[in-house]
Amino acid sequence: MEETDDSEFISTDFFTEGTSAPAVQPDSLSAMAEQLGNSFSFKQIGSMSRYIEPVSGENSIDMLVELFQSQPELTAVPVEEYDRVIGVIDRKTVAAATNTAWKRFTAKKIGDYVQRVSAVLYARDFIEKSLQKVSEINRKDGILYFPVFNNRSFFGIVSLDDFLSRIAEIREQDLRKAFVIQQRLFPDAETLAQLPFRVQVWNRMANALGGDLAQVIPLSAGSYLVCCFDVSGKNVAASLLTIAAGSFFNVLKYVPSCTQNPLKLVSLLDEYLEYAVPVGSFITAAFCYVDTERQLIQIYNCGHTAVYVFFRDEAVKNRVNIAAVNPALPPLGMGAVKSALNGYAADPAGNVKPYTQLPVKAGMHVDLYSDGLSDMQGDDGVRFDDDRTRRFFMELYCKKDADVSGAVEAVVDGWIHTAMLPDDITVVDIRL
Repeated sequence: MEETDDSEFISTDFFTEGTSAPAVQPDSLSAMAEQLGNSFSFKQIGSMSRYIEPVSGENSIDMLVELFQSQPELTAVPVEEYDRVIGVIDRKTVAAATNTAWKRFTAKKIGDYVQRVSAVLYARDFIEKSLQKVSEINRKDGILYFPVFNNRSFFGIVSLDDFLSRIAEIREQDLRKAFVIQQRLFPDAETLAQLPFRVQVWNRMANALGGDLAQVIPLSAGSYLVCCFDVSGKNVAASLLTIAAGSFFNVLKYVPSCTQNPLKLVSLLDEYLEYAVPVGSFITAAFCYVDTERQLIQIYNCGHTAVYVFFRDEAVKNRVNIAAVNPALPPLGMGAVKSALNGYAADPAGNVKPYTQLPVKAGMHVDLYSDGLSDMQGDDGVRFDDDRTRRFFMELYCKKDADVSGAVEAVVDGWIHTAMLPDDITVVDIRL
């Protein structure tokens, strides 16, 4: 039997198209890019990139005219040379280059109309960190669309509008989360329900975040501290300082051995805030210390709005007396409150009392508020002012507990109408 040489035979499978690996189609590439895009976080460029099949820069620009006509939703197309994406050409550039018969007749290659992007964007880059680079390229060269790469491979394109829209979304999400965090610093219904007296807290920030804060802190079985804070400034910076103040009191819940003396607590808070508050900023505050065992209250006003105290006149039936406790201390955060309180504690006889002490009387109400209430303006630009604020609290005295928040909201909405709030508003109504 004659032997055969295997090297003389070539398998016909080599020439069979059906057994070769299928070519990757544009739709497949787009699906792959979309799948990869889902693997990036919302804050990475890859999550907002759109894969569009690149065109060769050697082709005539007439090709893009037909492409844009057939795909109205298409705004830009990546352009490649030597299998490398060099930039992006948009619909307006193509239209400007072919809007006359002469321009169509003298049309050049696509690559001649593409502006090379000087910076490389990667899918894993973070959007906020890349925005400045993209904005500078746009200002310098007028480029609106940018190619994105994943490792060394073309991944998709993004526009300056994509960056700005996503940044706005990210900040909106962050603001919503920060708003929830800040609102949790205010006393909740469960905390207020456990008090042996009634407290209602109403707040409205002028922006998503603000510089107002209210706190109710049980110090012992029979003593409580009710506070209202107003940070100078607005928005994010002010909200961070409210968190600093709120955190101080939240820590007290887990430190039973901490002092229960209100004078020392306010002094410690000022010492703490002195390191947290930047130069030029400050925090006004009003504190109402309630001692149910000794039946007395102490009011510390640190550069805050007047604290109104209402109580029934024991000598005249159906008559209510009103007292305004004005600031006897400077704002917090500068160390001056600590110095004044420590000086008084060391020598009470030689210093002016830094707080107002009153016995608890029948029908006593104490109202703390931030100056956003008196400063709010209507559509005509008229301030609510201090006199109207005083009269409002006089009317609030007659309201039922359940109607306090509604009454505050009604007067605010009724005054501002469609005007914007110039400042945050917080009202704390204490009924002993």
